[in-house]
Amino acid sequence: MGSENALAFLTQLQTGKPLLPAATVISGPNVFLKEYVLDACVAALREAGPEMRHFQLATAADLGALTEAVSEPGLFSPAVTAICRVLRTRRVREGEEEDEPMPAGRGADDGGIGGALEGVRLPSRLIVLYERDTAPAKIVRQIEKSGLVIVCNRPFDSHLPQYASLFARRLGMRISSGTADLIVLRYGANLLAMHNALALAALVQDLQTLDDFIRNQGAVPRAGGEVFALSESLASERPAAAFALLDGALALGRDPFELLAVEIIPVLRRMLTAALLNAEHQSPLDIAMAMGMPPRSPMVSAAINAARRFGAARLTAAYREAVELDARLKDGTIRDRKQALAGLLLHLIAGEGGEARRSPR
Repeated sequence: MGSENALAFLTQLQTGKPLLPAATVISGPNVFLKEYVLDACVAALREAGPEMRHFQLATAADLGALTEAVSEPGLFSPAVTAICRVLRTRRVREGEEEDEPMPAGRGADDGGIGGALEGVRLPSRLIVLYERDTAPAKIVRQIEKSGLVIVCNRPFDSHLPQYASLFARRLGMRISSGTADLIVLRYGANLLAMHNALALAALVQDLQTLDDFIRNQGAVPRAGGEVFALSESLASERPAAAFALLDGALALGRDPFELLAVEIIPVLRRMLTAALLNAEHQSPLDIAMAMGMPPRSPMVSAAINAARRFGAARLTAAYREAVELDARLKDGTIRDRKQALAGLLLHLIAGEGGEARRSPR
């Protein structure tokens, strides 16, 4: 079958074209798009009713169960769909080319994956997602002969409105070309933020006000992942945009420790400082001096405005929770870092954290 880009594949899948071949490889540098394509594949195949099995491959020792799954029918179904995630830890060594002789462990892994891909027969299927940016060239050449390679690169600017429309249709909405252009203008090539915005719109779906809903959401940076965008959104008039920015930053590989220590805690400290000094009827000049910033700094104005919206009690609780979360992340007592950061933001924005509820308004 050969190779397809992600947009062409998703469009064909949505128009009801024939489902996936026996062997499919998903690769490319766009992390969100790879996960989105995998989710679309699984959703389409689940309707056909095969037994689903999930695998993670880090070493050759993990290949046995995968090979067995694709070579034998399911216990309760004549077909098996095996979803294999090849972990990022299996990296190409620095300076090593894909066509050069492989180190023993990695070569055995790739040979095993290739054998499993060649051995699967319809109605069973095997989908392999490479977490690193590229799949081995030998695997790609091998699968292109009879299977499908889906490449998830950064989208071209001309494709962005098509992605917006495609995301909307999968969420049960139909949007006009004008709305698609508005979404692109707002979010640029940040597909994760674009999808999150449409998902929020689907929850409060009113097609007559969809344009206004998209337009009035927080100012999310076009390219996504800019340093301090998350902290700026928390202090903005629409802090809910922080959730999309958090997802985007993590998808682009930013460290949760860094996000908490460099962006979230400092902006909470500034807002709390402004709230406490404002309660003492200090002037904006005094607040700016306490922050060590120029009086006309936009960060000072944003912190003062946010402090008035959230209040000292909620900010005190959020700051205490952030400091405690920082300690718990460092000592390893919290494993799901993304969920922990999202929970912290939710407690701040919604005011529903345990301490925030108990604090006087």
